[in-house]
Amino acid sequence: MGVPLHNDTERFRRLSLLGRIGWWEADFSAKQYLCSEYVCDLLGVKGESLSFMDFGRMIREDYRGRITREFLAITEVEVYEQTFPIHTAAGVVWVHSRMGFKEITPDGHLKVFGILQRVTEPVNKEDKDRMCHINNLLYRQNSISHSLSHFLKDESVASGIYEILKDILDFCWNDGSLYLVTSQGLFESRIVRKTEGKHDFVLCLLNPEPVVRGKVAHLCSDGKTNLYFSVNQRKVVHYDLVAKKTSLIKEYSVVNRLFLRHGYLWICRLWDDIICYELKTNEERVISMEGKDQSEFSNSYVTDLVLKDNRTFYLTTWNGLYKLRFDNDNLCKSPFVLTLLTKNEKAFHSSIENKMTSLFWDDKQQILWVGTFGGGVVKFDISDSMYSRVRQDFGSRGDGMVEDSKGYVWLTVSDGGIMKSTTPVFSLDTHFEPWKKASGFSGRFHIYKGKNGNIWLGNNWGEIVIIDPLTNEVESFHLQNNKGERIQTVIYSLCLDSWNRLWVGTSNGLMQVELETHECKSIKLPEEIKNVFAIAEDKEGNVWIGTDRGLKRLETDGVRIRVEGNIERENGLEEAPVRTIYVNNYNQIYAAYLNVVIRIDGREKDKLEAIYTLQNGLTNGHVGCMVDDRIGNTWAGNNVGVMTIRNGQDAFYNYLSVGNCSAVCRLNDGRLLWANSWGLIFFDPSATKADCERRQLMLTDIEVGGETILAGEKRNGQVILSGSPEQQKKLVFNSDNNDFHLFFSDLRYGMAERKIAYRLLPLDKDWRMVPLSEGLWFNGLSAGKYTLQAKLVFPDGKEGDVNEILVVVKDKWFQTIWAYIAYVLLLVAFSCFFYIYFKKKEQRKQMHRDRELVLKENLSLEKMKQTQKKEIEALRNGLLMLFVQELRTPLSLIIAPLKELQKDNSQISNLSLQVAYRNSLRMVDACDQLLAIYRQGNPETKLEVAPYSVEKMIDSSVFGVRDLLKVYPIDFRCEKRVKKELEFYVNKKKLEFIIHNLLTNAFTHTHYAGTVYFSVCEIIENNVHYVSLTVEDNGMKKVRTSEQLMSENGTLENDLSAAQLGFSIMRQMIEAHHGTILLESVEGKGTKVTVNLPVDRAVLESEPNILFIDPEELPEVEPEVLEQLKADSKISENLGRQGPILFPGVLSPKEMAQSVTNEDKKTILIVEDHKDIRLYLKVLFGNEYNLLMATNGQEGVDMAMKELPDLIICDVMMPIKDGFECCREVKECPETCSIPFIMLTAKVEDDDIIHGLELGADDYVLKPFTPGILKAKVGNLINGRQTLKQMYAKLFKLPGADAVDADETEQPGKEEAKAEDPFITSVIKIVEENICEADFSVKKLASELNMSQPTLYRKVKQSTDYTIIELIRGVRMRRAGVLLKTKQYGVQEVAEMVGYNDIPTFRKHFVDAFGTTPSTYE
Repeated sequence: MGVPLHNDTERFRRLSLLGRIGWWEADFSAKQYLCSEYVCDLLGVKGESLSFMDFGRMIREDYRGRITREFLAITEVEVYEQTFPIHTAAGVVWVHSRMGFKEITPDGHLKVFGILQRVTEPVNKEDKDRMCHINNLLYRQNSISHSLSHFLKDESVASGIYEILKDILDFCWNDGSLYLVTSQGLFESRIVRKTEGKHDFVLCLLNPEPVVRGKVAHLCSDGKTNLYFSVNQRKVVHYDLVAKKTSLIKEYSVVNRLFLRHGYLWICRLWDDIICYELKTNEERVISMEGKDQSEFSNSYVTDLVLKDNRTFYLTTWNGLYKLRFDNDNLCKSPFVLTLLTKNEKAFHSSIENKMTSLFWDDKQQILWVGTFGGGVVKFDISDSMYSRVRQDFGSRGDGMVEDSKGYVWLTVSDGGIMKSTTPVFSLDTHFEPWKKASGFSGRFHIYKGKNGNIWLGNNWGEIVIIDPLTNEVESFHLQNNKGERIQTVIYSLCLDSWNRLWVGTSNGLMQVELETHECKSIKLPEEIKNVFAIAEDKEGNVWIGTDRGLKRLETDGVRIRVEGNIERENGLEEAPVRTIYVNNYNQIYAAYLNVVIRIDGREKDKLEAIYTLQNGLTNGHVGCMVDDRIGNTWAGNNVGVMTIRNGQDAFYNYLSVGNCSAVCRLNDGRLLWANSWGLIFFDPSATKADCERRQLMLTDIEVGGETILAGEKRNGQVILSGSPEQQKKLVFNSDNNDFHLFFSDLRYGMAERKIAYRLLPLDKDWRMVPLSEGLWFNGLSAGKYTLQAKLVFPDGKEGDVNEILVVVKDKWFQTIWAYIAYVLLLVAFSCFFYIYFKKKEQRKQMHRDRELVLKENLSLEKMKQTQKKEIEALRNGLLMLFVQELRTPLSLIIAPLKELQKDNSQISNLSLQVAYRNSLRMVDACDQLLAIYRQGNPETKLEVAPYSVEKMIDSSVFGVRDLLKVYPIDFRCEKRVKKELEFYVNKKKLEFIIHNLLTNAFTHTHYAGTVYFSVCEIIENNVHYVSLTVEDNGMKKVRTSEQLMSENGTLENDLSAAQLGFSIMRQMIEAHHGTILLESVEGKGTKVTVNLPVDRAVLESEPNILFIDPEELPEVEPEVLEQLKADSKISENLGRQGPILFPGVLSPKEMAQSVTNEDKKTILIVEDHKDIRLYLKVLFGNEYNLLMATNGQEGVDMAMKELPDLIICDVMMPIKDGFECCREVKECPETCSIPFIMLTAKVEDDDIIHGLELGADDYVLKPFTPGILKAKVGNLINGRQTLKQMYAKLFKLPGADAVDADETEQPGKEEAKAEDPFITSVIKIVEENICEADFSVKKLASELNMSQPTLYRKVKQSTDYTIIELIRGVRMRRAGVLLKTKQYGVQEVAEMVGYNDIPTFRKHFVDAFGTTPSTYE
């Protein structure tokens, strides 16, 4: 059971789905369809609406144009029905659409309603035939109904006649009557002309009774008394208009079209064949169309037929255009040829639509006009005077052609073949056969005819063949160099000049061949030229060559050949390849680039006479060949066809569009033979004279804003054309329509191009020239009256009559006189306003300019400062070099005596000498290193290298550090793993610097007391042989380059042991040797530097900045010396482990210290990281003081906190913690702040000295120091501090007490002890003034003194050896003792008077101070 249907709507919906049918409503105002559910589902549309444009895109491409045009014509007709395919989501679907009715909405809009039904796609041939036939009928019905209904529709026509007119299938004129064919029969109408006022009318009076009833179609007439038509698509019927009788001619299976041409009735069936029926004899002949290509199901379907002459017919089908040619006038028996004309045209005009529908033959101009299905109108110029085509099919494109003296044509083709015509007279039937002797040659040939008549062939293997046409002798040879070797090259061109020299253009440049000996000579060309494509000699004997870098000219003065010409650069052209050069009869040289052709006058070789471009005079580019005809006109073949330039003219004209014409030959009879894309064509230039009858130009179309203007149409509120364009003598445009395009025609449609010359007066004085087809553009023409003059210009220079049209462009409303008066008033007002505004603006600009000037001056001043800074830096560097050089002299004078003193066994302090000698060596080494860095040459100068023995170079460099290894405890190890005879190319001085710098840096990293390992070996890296130098040390710090340290910290650290000095200089030197350098450093493990230098000379030979010189002699280092050097290194290492080196007869510090009792000695803490300085200070102070030694700042602080020495001597530049930080921590600690602190350093800057003193240092001693001065400063600080402490201890005792002790302990420094410190005096005064206040505290005291509590605490402790609490308590106790001595106050009163509220605390403090209680104190 089905679901019950509750209403008619649902029932109708179900039935429409079942019948695969739906409805549509077309709204022409909104340009969209409203579709039923079935149609929406079929088309895949979301919603109910679909625009006209979107539906048009769904129609299959081959039907789209026609279906769209027919549908848009619905507004004019009452009949519309068509079957066509559409694209849907399910694929291609065939549908049948039919209009139902139309209605006009109340607001005046048109709506059309119809149905859309899905039909079965035709599969077999019979179904396809039927569908094609139906489509054709519907198409004819719709188009005829549209045309005649619009023509005949009138209110006076009866409704019955109008119904007839809606169904018109065909019509024809005969003897003043119009005969109409409909589905109801054949009707006759009488034509009546009527004039009302100025208008003419044509009225058709239709007889409602049909002349013949039935389904009549395909009507044609002989123009007299006979009509022919088909009935029911099968019968061919004749109707006699006089006798009013019909007669059956014949019945066929299908009759599709009928044509009556010259006494023959052509009966076209659906396809495959055409029947030619002779009306006089009733004979018929079937002309079969089988064997022609068919696509879809209607390719050979004949749509129209025209008669050219009694024997020649043209047919249009849905497969293209055919030509049917009979041999005689008896068409039913004559042999015939059926040719598909569009087969060759499609090769060039690929856009031609094959489905052709109608024909028109213009007998006067010999032009065939063809209407296509959706592809517009196609023009075929088939006049015999244009050109003829050789019937032979070559299969390959022709590359070159020449005609020999006997009249035979030689042809080279792209597949490498050489062909020759079989007959000496050239015609359509000329046949070419392969040259019999060509089997011995191979390759693709270039052909050239010499002035002596010989034919030259050059192939792409460098082979030249010479043919004598008179004797048929053949000679060949290969191009060879001066060594006799064959040259493999592509021969592009050949030229035999007037001096009998053969020039050959090849892919290897230009060559000259001696004809007798075949000796080849290569002509030297500019380096940028690689190929020579074309060669030609002008009338004056100059040889021109076309190269890949433009046009050049050869100048010869005897033997020497020069290449001249710089035409492209002098005239602003690109140096592009020139593949074609031609010298015409007037000695004008034409050179063809890609899309440019230039002309040079042979009399003025360096002057460019004309330049033809695609925008100026050149119709097409890619010119491949050129030739002159007998009357001096020049012809050129390009990628489109043939063009010509007539003598004296300045522009090329298109002559033929026949595809790419790549070669040309002028035959002996004057005809021009061309090779194009599909064969050979030829024509006689003398027969191609333009039809120069005095034709006047006609205005055919006007476009405004890119759209064509129709008569009576409004555009921007203006009617531009009141009638047809050719009748207009005056054109008026308003200001909104002043961009217009005018098209002219002379109603000549041949292939020969015409041009139009025009000028617009009074703007133009000279004539301008453009192709006639392009029309005339006028953009933004200003208001005014103009006269347009135009005339035809033909290729031979002749001109047609001048056509004049008055052009008026109106003003806009704002360009009237009243508008200009208002503009003047507004201008005055705005001028006043803008004058004030711009005056203020100018003032602001002046302020900005002044400010900018000041900024520029400041910038210039800053740049000047920077320049001065750079000059000062350069001067400082120069002075530094001089300083280092001067420093070596006194150092040398120090070293020499020290060596002599070491040898002396006197009792001088050999320990001091040993230290001095060792450090002087170190200073010399540092100076050498610094001087080497500054002495390095300019890196931009050439590097001089020479071969040196690797082993000797290493031994010599290591020998240079022998003195350092002797006196320092360095564990130095050197290992060489290279061949003894191995040499490498280096700069001796630079390599010695590199090795010395690497070793010195390594010694510095270890503080001249570690392990340094130097190894040399051979390695292969990236197929390059290297000598690898590696220096490793066990320094504890992570080493970085000075640049890295500067970028990270902004300055170099105090300790240079963490820096790799001279690294950037070394890297420049090593990279100049094509070597590499790598720095690796790990904190706590050590540093490794690897240098790789190439061994092979070939690596350096390609470098232009390297100069090879002879090697210098290396000093010979005896093996015994090297062994001794290693032994010295081991001894130094052992001594370093045992302690400092002591010479015989010198007491050790321990022995010297025993000479004085330790109890009487003061203690000095020495904080110094340099071992020799510590040793020297130990010698200097060991006898008088107890010494404590610390090697870094942190160790010194810790030892000071623990041991509390009497004085501290501290270096500034130390590891872990520097001297400034050490001083700050010591002075901030309450327990150590009073210890005297002396800074001993080499930092001599004033800022460093001030900084140290501000941190609390008691003195600042610079290195080098005088021992006596240092000892005096140490003694004064210790004694002065002790005396100061004794003085302040007495301050806290009662007056008169311990007088005897004081007298007994007087010393020489008594006078200094009596001096009081002003600061302590002021502290005691403030305490005494506030002594009665119990809440008087350290905070209040610091506030009174305007300093912080820590600073007050440190200063008091430093000056008195008391804390601030002890000092305040001492002052209170001293006052209490004085008061108790007077016996006037009791203990309670005294305690309150000195600021104590607690008696027990007062008693305890008093006992601590005086050793007795207050009550018993006397």
